[in-house]
Amino acid sequence: MTRQKGELATGVIRGSHGVRGELKVQSFSGETGHFSQLERVTLRKGTTTVEYRVEGVRRQRGKVLLKLADIDSPEAARHFTGYEIWVPREQAAPCGEDEYYIADLLGLKLVYEGRPVATVASVWDSGAASMLEVVTAEDKTVVVPFQDPYIGEVRLSSGEIDLRTLWILE
Repeated sequence: MTRQKGELATGVIRGSHGVRGELKVQSFSGETGHFSQLERVTLRKGTTTVEYRVEGVRRQRGKVLLKLADIDSPEAARHFTGYEIWVPREQAAPCGEDEYYIADLLGLKLVYEGRPVATVASVWDSGAASMLEVVTAEDKTVVVPFQDPYIGEVRLSSGEIDLRTLWILE
């Protein structure tokens, strides 16, 4: 199983900045260096998808400001508030040890003592921890904290995540 293709969402536009149409960007990973290397981005919100050439990236007070071609006013920039920024995987911030892209966790099998018991349907942040929403073999939806007491080794290559305790699915 390979999960190395495609695009990844790397951030979201939080509003406009200044009079030139710059976009305020919140990075999903907290990393911002990769934005400086981008030449093109895809903006997505719902079913709307548009592609833009990157004209410039700068940092101001810890924020990333992105300038895209043909977005030249605060009004035009504000239109894109809430749009996600998608880039080819190879242009996204690299993952550190024990870090994963959400896209890579989706569809993985939760395995308990070598037996598949659920499939990851979605991943979301509860504030205290990331949560895996999984669907069991009985078609029951359960939320499992993506934390050490519940989750063991993640094996992207085989598409599996070790579940440390089965009772959490009950």
